[in-house]
Amino acid sequence: MSKYWFKAKKYGWGTSWPIAWQGWVSILCLIIFVLVFAYVDNLFGKETHTTPRDFLRFFLDVLILSILFCLILNDKVENGLKWRWGKE
Repeated sequence: MSKYWFKAKKYGWGTSWPIAWQGWVSILCLIIFVLVFAYVDNLFGKETHTTPRDFLRFFLDVLILSILFCLILNDKVENGLKWRWGKE
């Protein structure tokens, strides 16, 4: 079993598809959190009409979730999250 959850991309910043089940679970949790925040921030219009303030709050929530996701998974990617130029 690999200690990494994600394989590093060859070019650019980020990861490729998960290579371990923990990677798939982490992506599923991120999607669930985004949907929960969309519901909490009234993007589905459950109470009243959705306002621009609701969209801004949702954008900030997703930004914070993305930053936390990257910080937590930095050590679960081969050689960490960094920019790659395709050379080994």
